[in-house]
Amino acid sequence: MRIGVASAFACVGIASVSLAAESSAAILRHNLHIPRQTLDVALKDLAQQTGLQIVRFSDAVKGDAMVGPLNGNYSAEQALRELLAPAGLTFRPLNDRAYIVVTTQELTQKSGAVTTARESLALPTEVSPQSLQLAQAEPPVVGGGRVPESSTPGNAAPNEPSALEEIIVTAQKVEERLRDIPMSITAMTGRDLQALGATQFVDFANTVPSLNFTSSGVGQTQVNLRGITSGYNVSPTVGIYVDDVPYGSSTAFVASAQLALDVGLFDMSRVEILRGPQGTLYGASTMGGLVKYVTNVPDTTAYSGTVRANVSSTQDGGVGYDASSAVNIPLADDKAALRASGFYTHNGGYVDNLTLNDEDVDAADMYGGRVDFLFAPTERLSVRLTAFAQDIDRDGSIAADFNRTTGVAIDGELDQRRAMVETFEQSFRLASATVKYSFDFATLTSISSYQTVRSDAITDFSALYVPAFGGPSAFSAIGLARNADTDKFTQELRLSSTSPVVDWLIGGFYTKEDSEQFQQLLPFDPSGAPSPVNFLTLTIPSKYEEYAAFGNVTFHVTDKLDVTGGVRYAHNEQRQEQNGSGLLIGVVPTRSDSDSVPTYLANVRYRVNDNFMPYLRFATGYRPGGPNAVLNDLNGQPLADPTFDDDRLTSYEAGVKFGSADRRFNADIAVYHVDWKDMQITAIRNGLGVIANAAKAQSEGLEMTLTALPVPDLTVMGTFGYTNAELAADAPDLGGVKGESLPDTPEVTAALSAEYRFGLASYDAFAGGTVRYVDDRSANFDLSSGMPQYQLPDYTAVDLRTGVTVGGTRFQLYCKNVTNERGQLSAITGTSLFGGPANVSILQPRTYGLGVDVSF
Repeated sequence: MRIGVASAFACVGIASVSLAAESSAAILRHNLHIPRQTLDVALKDLAQQTGLQIVRFSDAVKGDAMVGPLNGNYSAEQALRELLAPAGLTFRPLNDRAYIVVTTQELTQKSGAVTTARESLALPTEVSPQSLQLAQAEPPVVGGGRVPESSTPGNAAPNEPSALEEIIVTAQKVEERLRDIPMSITAMTGRDLQALGATQFVDFANTVPSLNFTSSGVGQTQVNLRGITSGYNVSPTVGIYVDDVPYGSSTAFVASAQLALDVGLFDMSRVEILRGPQGTLYGASTMGGLVKYVTNVPDTTAYSGTVRANVSSTQDGGVGYDASSAVNIPLADDKAALRASGFYTHNGGYVDNLTLNDEDVDAADMYGGRVDFLFAPTERLSVRLTAFAQDIDRDGSIAADFNRTTGVAIDGELDQRRAMVETFEQSFRLASATVKYSFDFATLTSISSYQTVRSDAITDFSALYVPAFGGPSAFSAIGLARNADTDKFTQELRLSSTSPVVDWLIGGFYTKEDSEQFQQLLPFDPSGAPSPVNFLTLTIPSKYEEYAAFGNVTFHVTDKLDVTGGVRYAHNEQRQEQNGSGLLIGVVPTRSDSDSVPTYLANVRYRVNDNFMPYLRFATGYRPGGPNAVLNDLNGQPLADPTFDDDRLTSYEAGVKFGSADRRFNADIAVYHVDWKDMQITAIRNGLGVIANAAKAQSEGLEMTLTALPVPDLTVMGTFGYTNAELAADAPDLGGVKGESLPDTPEVTAALSAEYRFGLASYDAFAGGTVRYVDDRSANFDLSSGMPQYQLPDYTAVDLRTGVTVGGTRFQLYCKNVTNERGQLSAITGTSLFGGPANVSILQPRTYGLGVDVSF
């Protein structure tokens, strides 16, 4: 943008140059994170990260040269030298807060005297004042390209148009712009989550391309990406991280795949969804991708806080509400800060249990908090200590009873019949310490963590076991009580460096997990009293220990071409024993197994310019094998091998990221092909589950995210995913044949969101909506003997919202699922073998709500 002399004085604050000012600016150091990009954008990033103003001449200085990256601690003058040298430029300090970029010739032509306004701006006499350009960040914007809440809609300053948000992510364990990362990735900012009214995973999941899930309610969710699922997964195919800490067990022994962490989304900086295998940087069980919850970092410079309250009412259901608060307190002369937050969410429920005459059995409470302390005594050193706690209490599942063959509700679409109360409780505790130190040549990062996960659930299996074990005359109900506990310690140490020629990262990782799963079949006699019959009482203690070394290196072959290679080598050792009693199980002594698995990464990206980048990506991933459950048939012969193998996945991806020069349009498009071999599956034998390796599968598809700002006050975002995931060979244990679709994987998913900002009297108002479409899909395989097939129909859901900001208070009215669509999210059919129903999880019905956010 061009400014006159008067604007230059107002924005830059020109003053006489003094030696003291120059010395002060030179001494002050800044922790900078500037990726490789054009000079124009790099100078804006530098201005934003330092608070400085940097003026250049548009007629004399070209800003399209590629410069950077710049990561670490620099004074302003050191940073300017690094960025300007490749373009053959230099600079002149104006005062302690402003610099002017000039060519070497202009610098030598300038006399030493500083006497006039023109000379104090270092203006050569032949350069007009109108040719000045100010290199500093555009006015800040928030989630999805929205202009800031404090801006007056419709009154943008001339030559200062609104722009889409520039999101910084840590997907590759260094800070980078989202549009510079050569992989398919979605980043949902805290503002995006707030607009959706999202308090848990299911509130945003079906707006993300290729992200699918099954769920029985909050806390009991299985996450899948790109169709990498066999249905009821043995262990996770998608990793879950809280900041830089991996969540939960890596093994198959505590149902970790079905207990994906459902984080309360308050005080969240963003959620990053990385598609495709992440084995090199993130290790085991990330073969489908990664979901990373990134929390807000304490701010050492400003006191701030937020209070949020919300109340909602669900049609045919109960009343929900939530309250949350966060406060940020700077300490010790801006060298430390404390951030504390807490939240409580009550889901009102909407499914009724007709057998027990219990309404809204899926009502749930989710509550917790975080204490986060940051100490940064110098620009080089920072220490972050975090403690996070979260509890979930739920009375039942969100599943209604449907006829498995016709797909018609047996009673009502929100009704179930359960002879037992299906409670679910989970307690999650996490403590972590992150230490960073910036050397002159590299940055060292250490992440230490300890976590505990305790999950307790009761599932009513009466529809399956009562007919199998004698009928109602023998038993009135039979349920399965399960408890899964994991204690996990992790330590990661990595060293990273960036330069104009090469970026590199090396590291090591260690984890030790102690887990135990308890299961017991609970029979009740015809009178409803507990039966003395012991069908199954089982305790499975297990241990998992892993060592890994990893590294990535990126060569900047030219100013535009980058080539990256990476490798990780991991070795794990496992032990498991089986302490069982009852008619269906026995005792098995401790068994051990180990794996040593390499994973690889290679990608190429080519920056045609700052707004257009095609890329190619090759990556591999795996899940560890391990010792198996021991079951024998009636002749005493084992029903499964004593161990199961690791399964491995290879992914090929090609994509392009591009946008308009004015940053009013962005696009992220990727196509991929995945080969998955030795699939780990749950095989049902003699009515009980064992782990086996099936044949192989493949998945291929297209992902697309388009974001546009057609006018300054209207933001539009569209996402689209096409997935064709199928078996590549017959899998008898699954009941699947070659070419059959993998479960829980819609061929097409799409979402369209829009938000319009406008003036309402003297206040800033907004109105928006989201339309989500999920295609039909299969819940299982056609010939499955243990989990009969059920077809989930497609559904479309519409959400609307509007609100106004008054000072620091934001009011939002919303309606979720406006058309009251009875979307079927997932289905469990294990109870259908003897004519029982399919347990079908239902989308939350039409819900009205009011939310209030107060920021200070």
